[in-house]
Amino acid sequence: MLLQRAGSGTRPPFGFTQPPWHILSSQWSHAPLPSTPTVTIGPNTVTLGHNDSEALDRLSSYKYDVHNHVFGWDNESPARTVDVKQFKVEWRPVTNGEFEMFMLESNGKGIIDMPRSWIRELDGEYKIRTMFGPVPLSVARTWPVLTSYDDLAYYAKCKGGRLPTEPELRLFLDMYEVGYEGGANVGFRHWHPVP
Repeated sequence: MLLQRAGSGTRPPFGFTQPPWHILSSQWSHAPLPSTPTVTIGPNTVTLGHNDSEALDRLSSYKYDVHNHVFGWDNESPARTVDVKQFKVEWRPVTNGEFEMFMLESNGKGIIDMPRSWIRELDGEYKIRTMFGPVPLSVARTWPVLTSYDDLAYYAKCKGGRLPTEPELRLFLDMYEVGYEGGANVGFRHWHPVP
């Protein structure tokens, strides 16, 4: 929600310095790509959710003791195990640059719109909304695209794939601490690249 407002009212705190976008962009463009586009995972079992008792939340003894207490949304409880079949997944999310190319190819058909995380300037240049204000697409080309589920599902279908299920994504995150082998700092863990 904040990103959708970015560039049209949301601003960083006073005195906050803009990141050196062009220097960072140069570093990101030189990051090595994975040696293979995909990894095969599974079959395996993954645990989703956790055990969070709403009754314990109401006990006075837990009122201020948050250190040993687990909090979660209602749909995260109880913990459950899920068997995950073998699947193949790409090492990294779809980038803004890849989605732009797909959008431009599909645009003549009027099938897919610009993501709401983007802004189109009067001169036709695309910018990506950030909490630092809009950033040129040329800087954010390698960042993971932030768009709707429907847009990403359509993208995946057109590319011959599908979006991972929650258990598949959880298994992937549990197995790989970074985006892909080689230690790149972009991937499913970092929705925006970091220096």
